[in-house]
Formats: sequence, C-alpha cells, structure tokens
Amino acid sequence: MRSRINGTESILRSLVVGLCTWAATGCGPLQAEHDIHDVDVGAVQAGVSSASGTIGGKPVWAHFSNPPAFAGRDYTIITELRRLINSTPAGATIRGTIHSISIDEVADALLAAQNRGVAVYVVLDGKNASSTDPAIAKIKSLTNHRFCTNTSGGGGCIGTSAAGNMHTKMFTFSQTTDPTGVARSNVVWFGSSNLTYASGPDAFNNTITIYDEATLFTGLNANFSDMFNRRHYTGNDYYDSASGRGYYMATAADAYASPEGLNQTDTIVTRLNDVTPDANCRLRIGMSFVTTGRPDILAQVKRYRAGGCAVWMVVGGDATAGISMPQSVYNELLDAGVAIRRKDKVHDKFFLIYGKYGTSYAYRVYTGSQNWSQDALNENEEIFVKMSPETGTVHPLYDGFYNHFNDAYNTGVTCTKANYPCK
Repeated sequence: MRSRINGTESILRSLVVGLCTWAATGCGPLQAEHDIHDVDVGAVQAGVSSASGTIGGKPVWAHFSNPPAFAGRDYTIITELRRLINSTPAGATIRGTIHSISIDEVADALLAAQNRGVAVYVVLDGKNASSTDPAIAKIKSLTNHRFCTNTSGGGGCIGTSAAGNMHTKMFTFSQTTDPTGVARSNVVWFGSSNLTYASGPDAFNNTITIYDEATLFTGLNANFSDMFNRRHYTGNDYYDSASGRGYYMATAADAYASPEGLNQTDTIVTRLNDVTPDANCRLRIGMSFVTTGRPDILAQVKRYRAGGCAVWMVVGGDATAGISMPQSVYNELLDAGVAIRRKDKVHDKFFLIYGKYGTSYAYRVYTGSQNWSQDALNENEEIFVKMSPETGTVHPLYDGFYNHFNDAYNTGVTCTKANYPCK
C-alpha cells in the first residue's frame, strides 16, 4: 500500500505489536483490530492515495482523493483513470458510464483512444446533452456515445422516473495495464468519483480497479449494454437476483445494480445483515449524504450498535448548511451511540466492516455509487459492490479504506444533538 500514514497511528500500531509479543498472545487479527481501531489518532492529515492487494485471487488497486492534502484538489483518481485509458491498445474496447463530465483531459483521452483504434462506448446521464462544456463536445465526437433521457424527463437509461439519474461511475477495459505496467485483460473500474472537479478531485472519493476478473467484467458489460440500449422494466424493477439481472457474482467481488422495484429488498440492507454484531465488530461509513428514504439501512446500523459494534460515520456537507442528513435521522443515530462527524466535500459512498461472518471474522469493503437514499435504490442506475473478504493479519484493501476514512473523519466536525446541523 502506498500512503502517507499518520505518524501517531504508526506508533500505536508498533506499540500494539510489541505488547502482543510481550504477552506471548500473538493478538491475531481480532485483537489487533480491537486495539488499534478504537483509537482516534487526532487531526493530522494522513493523505492516503492508494492501496493494492490480492482479493479473491485477483490483483486489486484502490485509489483515493483527499483534497485537503493537495491544496484543495487531488488528481489521484483522475490520473489513474487517464492512465488506464491511455494504456488501452488498438483493437481493445473501453466501455464507460459517465454521470457528469467537465474534465477535458478525460474526454481527450477517450477521443485519443478512439483515434488509435480502440472501440470506445460511453453512456451519459441525459442532463449532459445540453451542456456547452468543451468536454461534452469532445464526448460527442465519439462514434458510440449516448445520452440517457426518458419520456418522464429523467436522465436515466433504464429507469423511467422523472427524478431518476444515470449515476453509475464505471469503466471496463478489455485490455490495459496495471499501475506496475503489467498487461492485463478483463479490467473493471468503479467507485464514487464523477469526472467533474466539484464531485471528483475537489471532493473525498474512492475507486477500485480489479484486473483479470473475467466474470465481473462480463457481468458489468451486460449492465452497460442494458444502459446503452435503454432497456426498461415494469416498475423500474431491473435488479432481480433470481434471474441474475443486475446481480453479478465473481471471485473478487459481487456487484448489485439499481434500480430495484419499490417495496422489495434493499441490496445494502441484505449485505449488512450478513454480519453478527458483537463487541469486536467495527463499522465505518463514509457517505456523501443520508436521507430518511432508507429506514431499513438505519435499522441495520442500530442493530450493529445494539449488538455491541462500534460505529463511526463521516458525512458530507458544508460549514454554511451543515451536515447532509435530516435531523430525525441524525438524532436517531446519535441516540443509538453512533459517532458522527461532518466533513466538507465528502462524496464517498462506502462502508467497511470488521465483523463476524458466519463463524469467523473478516475485513470487508463495500463501495460503489449508491448514496443512502431512496432514489439510489429505486430510481437511479447505480452499482453497489461487495468486495470479497480479507482474513488473517494482512488486509491492505481494508487498511487503505480505513486510512481514507480517517483522512476525513479525523479532521471533521464532531456532531452532537445540541449542535445540529453540525456546522
């Protein structure tokens, strides 16, 4: 993992290892998590940029943007996406879903890829069609581009709601290279970052790239094809695990695509329900905003706390308006014992768990494009991704997200019931 780790945490980690050795217990993954991750290491800006490891037998890289560590604009994610595009050879194929774009360099890279013989396909949320931004003009030069609109006036590709959006942030590459220069195939890239400054490099974001993952590559390409061809389903009921539609299982990760019909399951709730919370459990949530529209998610968070799990949240907002969370939800979570901080420009949509899955403990990362809102589940095109677990003493992906969480949380405003909206 390449990161600028908080020096205080490094000292604490060394102390824990020393104490475990002295006590001849070895501490193991459970005890190490309990000892280290209870500690708030203060307001030092760590600035983690990337992490890498092998998940489910596949090479995986995560990249993070942390604007305060880079004078307000962190190009880490955008630079990596451009590298993936620029490394795609003639004859290969790139497919991309773009919620919004204003960064010219990404549009330039896609156009250059097409000009050197790469087949480039992109879909964009319909609101981009009327934009006069130069990046949109370049996207319109791609032979295979489509703006998603529907008869209700929404910007979704599959969903037909007036309020729906194509909110997925995803690219697939039939061939490219990894960050070390090794040629790879069947590559998928996804996360929270848009291709605009405001909700890209100027905000806290995360992305994951998985290499040589043919099963997930095929599944996400099927999802892309449904968006590109604007396939609609009665009641916006796209996700259907029974048929495999919108549900893509692979060794490195499982992906769940929205929209799902109203009053059915909730893809995030079902994943949270996999864990039996106890005093060793740790749940950390980095979320752009939370609404009242997903009460079953809030019930799960409260179930974790009731079972003894420690829960931390960092939620977006700004110093003028405060936290992006209604007061009823805010009070409910604080009453349950959730530690909440507000941090400007958090655009992440992830959570990470150290907890008991069945009979054993594991470290796990969950990410994608879904905010904790009703429209993210029932109206928008989104992907929510459950990474395969990391077990034992080495868990670099979890650690990368843990440090990224702390980059925002440790410098955020502590929220209390008395200071709502936590300005």
